[in-house]
Amino acid sequence: MEENLPTPEPPSNDIEQYQVYSRMEMMSIFHAIAEKHTFVTVYFNQGEEFVVTTLLAINPEFEELVFDVSADSAMQHKMLASQRLLLIGFVEHIKVQFTVNRAEPTTHEGRPAFRVRMPDSVLRLQRRNFYRVPLPQMRGLTCQIPRPDMPGQLLEVRIADLSVGGIAMMILPSDLRLQSGMVLQNCKIDIPDFGTVTTALEIRHLREDDDNPNNQRAGCQFVGIPGPMMSVLQRYINQVDRERRQLS
Repeated sequence: MEENLPTPEPPSNDIEQYQVYSRMEMMSIFHAIAEKHTFVTVYFNQGEEFVVTTLLAINPEFEELVFDVSADSAMQHKMLASQRLLLIGFVEHIKVQFTVNRAEPTTHEGRPAFRVRMPDSVLRLQRRNFYRVPLPQMRGLTCQIPRPDMPGQLLEVRIADLSVGGIAMMILPSDLRLQSGMVLQNCKIDIPDFGTVTTALEIRHLREDDDNPNNQRAGCQFVGIPGPMMSVLQRYINQVDRERRQLS
C-alpha cells in the first residue's frame, strides 16, 4: 500500500533523490501551495502534535514564508514555543515536506499570522493516492448524505475507509443511484470523541464492492473542507493507525 498521509517521511537514501535544493524550484513549489490554498500540516513536539494552516505569502526579500494562524489557539501557542517544525503539504497530490527551526508571530494584511525562514531544501515526493485507513467493524463510522432523488431527505451510509482526502462509502443498490462527478453538499460524519465533520463530497468513482457484489462502493473526495474539520480527521486517522500498528 502506498502511503500519502501527511505525516513525516523518515530520512533515507531512497528519498534523497527527491530533495529539491534549487531556490527557483522551491519558490515554484511555495507559490503553487499558496495559489491553490492547499492545507499545510505543521508538526512539532517530535511529531506528537500539529496544527493545520495555509500559506498566505512568500517574502523572498526577507527569506520567509507567512502562514495563517491555527484555529486552535492553545496548539498555536505550543507550536510557537517549539524549536523545530516540520511542514507537510500537497501540490497536485505530490507530497511536499521541509523543516525549519522555529516560527515567529507576525501579521498579514492586518490579521495575526506566523512566519518561518525558508528552508535549505524541500522534499518533493510524488505518490499515487492518499493513505486510506480501513475502519474497524466494531467502531465503524457512518456518513449522512442528502438524497439527490428526494430533496430534504438524508441517507445514512457506512464508511469503508477514510483518508484526509476523502472516503469510500458503501451504498445498497436499493438506496439510490449516484453518478461520477456528482457533488453532495452538507454531508456529515460523526466521529465519537472527536467531533462532527461537515463537508461536500464529490463522487469520483463507483464500482461493485469486492466483498459483496450486490453493494456499490463509492469513492468520494472532500470538497472545500474547513481547516478545523481537517484537523479532526487527521487526529482520528492518526489514532486509528496507531491502534492498528499496536495490534499488528
